[in-house]
Amino acid sequence: MSLYNERIDVSSTIGGHPAFFAWRDRTYRVRRIIGNWGPPDAPARPGVQATATDVRLVRVAAESPEGELSIADITCDGTTGDWTMRRLWG
Repeated sequence: MSLYNERIDVSSTIGGHPAFFAWRDRTYRVRRIIGNWGPPDAPARPGVQATATDVRLVRVAAESPEGELSIADITCDGTTGDWTMRRLWG
């Protein structure tokens, strides 16, 4: 397991939960949410530095395009809305 801290693109459900994410030219399908920590809907505040309470961590069970299963920790910065790949277990 490595700590990546790489930006990813996330497509969310109507409820705001990640449904798909694209990382390193692959699109993963979120099969289920394992855990969710931090504010669910941290408001975007342009120009304001994110604090630990502005970051939402979501642990998901994900499936690669080839059908490989993995667990991923992804985070959302509440001030910018940017998503980041933190960890991936294959």
